[in-house]
Amino acid sequence: MSRIALTRLLVANDRSARRRLAGIVAGVMVGVALFLMLLAAAQAFPERSIRSSWASIALMPGISEQSNHTDLQPDHVLTGDELAVASSLDTVGDEPITVLQVALPESGATSVRVPGSDVVPKQGEYLASPALAERIASLPADQLGDRYGKQVGVLGPDAVEGPDSLVAVVGTDLGTVASSQSFIPPQVVTSFQGVPYENEAYRIAMLIGAIAVLVPALLLVGIVTDLGAAQRAERLATLRLIGATPQQVARTAALEIGATTFVGALAGVALHLVMIPVAAQITLGSSRFYHSDLLRSPVNAVLAVAVTTAGAAAVAWWRTRRADVGPLGGSRERSERRPRLLALAPVILGMAGLASTPAVSRQEPALTIYLLPASFLCAMLGLLWAGPVLTWWVARGGGALAHSAAQVIGFNRITQHPRAVFKAVAGVVIAVYAMTVFAVAITVAAGTRDITHGNGHLNPSTLEAIPAVSDESTLESAVGRLTAVPGVTTVAVGQISGDSRQEGRVILEADKAEALGAPHVEAPDGAVSISTRWLYENAAASPSPVGTEEMATAREQGAPVILVGTDPASPGAVERARTALVTSDLALGSSPSSPGSIQSIQANAVENQFARLGYIGIIIAAGISTVSLGVSTVAALLGRRRVLGLLRLVGMPAATLRTMVSYETMLPAATALVMSIGLGWLTAWSLVRGVSGRHISWPDGGYWLVLGVCLSLVAVATLVSARYGRRMLTGTTVRFE
Repeated sequence: MSRIALTRLLVANDRSARRRLAGIVAGVMVGVALFLMLLAAAQAFPERSIRSSWASIALMPGISEQSNHTDLQPDHVLTGDELAVASSLDTVGDEPITVLQVALPESGATSVRVPGSDVVPKQGEYLASPALAERIASLPADQLGDRYGKQVGVLGPDAVEGPDSLVAVVGTDLGTVASSQSFIPPQVVTSFQGVPYENEAYRIAMLIGAIAVLVPALLLVGIVTDLGAAQRAERLATLRLIGATPQQVARTAALEIGATTFVGALAGVALHLVMIPVAAQITLGSSRFYHSDLLRSPVNAVLAVAVTTAGAAAVAWWRTRRADVGPLGGSRERSERRPRLLALAPVILGMAGLASTPAVSRQEPALTIYLLPASFLCAMLGLLWAGPVLTWWVARGGGALAHSAAQVIGFNRITQHPRAVFKAVAGVVIAVYAMTVFAVAITVAAGTRDITHGNGHLNPSTLEAIPAVSDESTLESAVGRLTAVPGVTTVAVGQISGDSRQEGRVILEADKAEALGAPHVEAPDGAVSISTRWLYENAAASPSPVGTEEMATAREQGAPVILVGTDPASPGAVERARTALVTSDLALGSSPSSPGSIQSIQANAVENQFARLGYIGIIIAAGISTVSLGVSTVAALLGRRRVLGLLRLVGMPAATLRTMVSYETMLPAATALVMSIGLGWLTAWSLVRGVSGRHISWPDGGYWLVLGVCLSLVAVATLVSARYGRRMLTGTTVRFE
């Protein structure tokens, strides 16, 4: 009899077997689809960075050994193979624009080429990304189009992060580039070259995130491929009874699982393709993904299908050969070997590595990228080994205190089969651990500053700009031009003294300060002094009068600042004022900012991007835990069908049976969940302290909600197990040896 015929015999005209195989297909499908999506994302992130970082990140000194740029010196004369550049951020609405100012040599020609274009804009010209070009076309020219000059081209998709990226390459003069006060100093470049994400914190976070999502997915695949193992053993025993050899039975089991897994893996590839348009809508960085970013080489899909199928078939063959199924099958439930203390070694080793990470990062920072992910993986897998040990210990203690038949039988079952009992909740335990790591780690996200209206706070529709020069005539000309802009209500020129970002003071005319949101105070000399926190930290103003002498000192020694108040009821007033400032003769050191633009820049900080990834990880982990718990619960009931039937036949009441099953579900879950949550906090602390040196805090309500949902799932699974177990026993046939 051929193996194909034997395999058909296993599933022919058997509805339960077909349902089991369908469950395996579904579980493998989810696991493979998730693996392919993670693999695609891991390959897409560096490519997105290389595509887009040439205009900003790649200009930072020391960011890459292959950087083709140097700091612009005051006396530098550009040659024909050079270009002077300065990178800064602008804003339209609540979206940031990456602006690259470029200055050509005096000859007007250079061999340097801008990525995504054959044109290098001259003074008064600019290149725009596709999304920015669309935005310019949709808005009146005085709001955005006039801000950069004349558009001479559109950057290609291969030069921007994604379809939503707003990038402008603006041609200007060398003096304007040299006066830039951005966090990236003006540079001289010989070529533009993007760099992959080389930030150690980013690489560690991405690696840990991938591990935290992939391990539960692989565990799910393992759970579903073992679905209905007891029923499969009975069918394999039938084959032995009709004369099949052990080798034939093992190969038949491998063929059954291998073929089923192959179908599931193919379905996973199809699901991955269906998920791409949905996953591409996730915004990370400045944009969503291009579909091509997540549509990788077919080699990935082929390898995923081949490895998954071969692995599942090999495991099935090995398990069947090791079980040595005889003609009478496994009608007797055998006790497992007592868990050894050695099983705690991986989780202890992982905890030790995590706890030592902050100290190692201070002494040997280069080792952190290896120590932290390795310790994390060791701790996560260690939970799977430690779970049965802890379950056995708790069951032994509970058995000594048991007072009812359900407790005695339930605890005894756990002590005899700790691994099988823990397997039912392993998916939830790992998922809760991953969710805890994500939720606690993202508490260090920068967040976004709330914009407070009224009560002495700066009006949200106010623009602030610091000119690079303080020429009186230039300032007066700019003020006059700004005053004539429709929607502008107030134009104030102040002076900043001290540290402008912390304890500095800004001196303004009292009436104009009041018009911009500051409270009224009596100022005999017509001027007030306000902390710069009013401008940069949205703090409430506490103005104090300023005398004539202090005003004169501020004009001589302070830095000028222009504040432009706009009417919030006037559509486009802020953008018109911003365009007027940028196109004035003030030679601004940085782009005009407002409370809203600062908020948008904060929203795109690296920490907040990590937070978005963390939320996605929490959702995925919660979904996997739901599926894993459901599958493992059904598998546990199917595997114990005969034992439960025997208990009912000897007279155990249905209520006692439900209570016993509840103990077997709740005890391992409660035991391991406590450890997984505590270990998750330790991992998050190690990740944050070891990488950034920051401090974690309590997660927000979203984590506790998701955790509560997971615990509720455990409770629901317990109830369903008890009720379904009783229903399943109806008509059960019990076979004795």
